[in-house]
Amino acid sequence: MHSHLTRIRLAAVAALAIPALAGSASPGSPPAASASVVTAYVLNGGAVTPINTVTKMALKQISTKGGPSFLMAMTPNGKKVYVADYDGGPGVLPISTATNSPGKQILVARNTSALGVTPDSTTLYVVDQDSNDAIAVSTATGQTVGFVPTGEAPVAIAITPNGASGYIANFGTTSVTPFTVATNAPGGAINLSYAPTRFAVTPDSKTVYVDGTASIVTPINTATNKIGRRIQLGAAAGDIAITPNGKTAYVSTSAGVVPINTATNRPGKLIKIPGGAIAITPNGKTAYVAAGSGVVTPINTATNKPGKPISVGTSASDIAITPHGKTAYVTSSLGVTPINIATNKPGKLIKVAGGAGLIVITP
Repeated sequence: MHSHLTRIRLAAVAALAIPALAGSASPGSPPAASASVVTAYVLNGGAVTPINTVTKMALKQISTKGGPSFLMAMTPNGKKVYVADYDGGPGVLPISTATNSPGKQILVARNTSALGVTPDSTTLYVVDQDSNDAIAVSTATGQTVGFVPTGEAPVAIAITPNGASGYIANFGTTSVTPFTVATNAPGGAINLSYAPTRFAVTPDSKTVYVDGTASIVTPINTATNKIGRRIQLGAAAGDIAITPNGKTAYVSTSAGVVPINTATNRPGKLIKIPGGAIAITPNGKTAYVAAGSGVVTPINTATNKPGKPISVGTSASDIAITPHGKTAYVTSSLGVTPINIATNKPGKLIKVAGGAGLIVITP
């Protein structure tokens, strides 16, 4: 089983210029901008497609050297994208965002189920569902530098924004394994009453929220690794994201979206909209929810009132927002739809061969 959020949503970081590349555009498309641009990377089957967010043009696809993959992660400094082998598998492929070229495959796991990167971008964690551990890999050398033993069938990983602690969701043993990033030493298992699949961490690194197969979200105090008051959602939990100021967590459910006050860990009134993948603007003013029904709904985070649904024409699978907060990119089976955040108007579909799944954007 694979968690939808194997790429972990990290705290916002300052914009980092990524040089555009001459000659990287697809035949017939305009050349990449001469100035530095932000690039979106879209996982589509057995390839990754870069998208120039200035021209909104898809560039040349990068083969992942395997079949369809469902796992992708980017280093917070924006220099590398990592893609796991087909349906998990033993290999992880690094892609340089400076050249959009793949590097040497990293063969460390039997069945990769999650990827995570430390905030300083120095270490990649490859979670292995078969061997029940997470392998720490140097992003500079691609060599193994440590191991973290986990519970059975680990499926997701989160690393706190301060880089001190990590958390691994164990689907098989309905528990969470905390560990110290500096030493890779695990702490005692944090037992839950349900199988965990997703994490979100507050920007101050003080609390980890975990949901999964139940209609429950559990907060974990990172200083003590003690669980707090369980938050009842009233419906099966899905994606989860936290505002940049850390005040509100939004949880997608089968009935809508539940806002959680992180100061009290009390849920607010259900926002009755189609649930799906969640992304929040860098200024924290709007949360966008991309639903499988083909609509994206903006939520005003000050009032928790939903805005007018935005049609993207087909079932949406993932959403990401540019670091300057001007555009949201929504993936689907047809490609990628850009949404102008100032107007909430969708732009022209960016067609991606094979459809589009996970998306990450350079900081």
